[in-house]
Amino acid sequence: MFRCLLLTLAFAAGPANAHEDRILTVQPDGAIPEIPAIFGPVVLEISNLGTSSPDVQLSVGPKVTKLPSCVTRLIHTESKDQILVTGSWYDDESVLPYYISAKFFEPGYSATRNFNSNISILFNLRTGHVIEIRRFLADQSDTGGSYAPVTIPEDCQLASSAA
Repeated sequence: MFRCLLLTLAFAAGPANAHEDRILTVQPDGAIPEIPAIFGPVVLEISNLGTSSPDVQLSVGPKVTKLPSCVTRLIHTESKDQILVTGSWYDDESVLPYYISAKFFEPGYSATRNFNSNISILFNLRTGHVIEIRRFLADQSDTGGSYAPVTIPEDCQLASSAA
């Protein structure tokens, strides 16, 4: 319970953390070159954006996590330039595992706004497992917003597999 609370606080704090996450590049083939080789090749494949069921798959070395449609149907992002991928692999793992965060911005996203509504998926960088899925709802005033938990149906399987 305490670890879950710490995890939630660390994830929600975002820029208030002692560091800022590193912004990552996702190449056209999904490879993320900035992640150290110790984790193995890391590939984030995203396709079918703008449809009712986009495809999202993260490979960390031989481990593969393909998000099921019960999760991807929450993603309303229309193009890859409306996704922000960040990560951290240099802080204390006892507080928060090394991770990759993918923010999928909602339609109406604008780079000039301070806050944009999004679905954020936090993946464990060692296992590829989903740590948390959260929704950020930006205020119309562009002065902030609030996080809301995302309820995933019990029959929705978020398991990873070996390639």
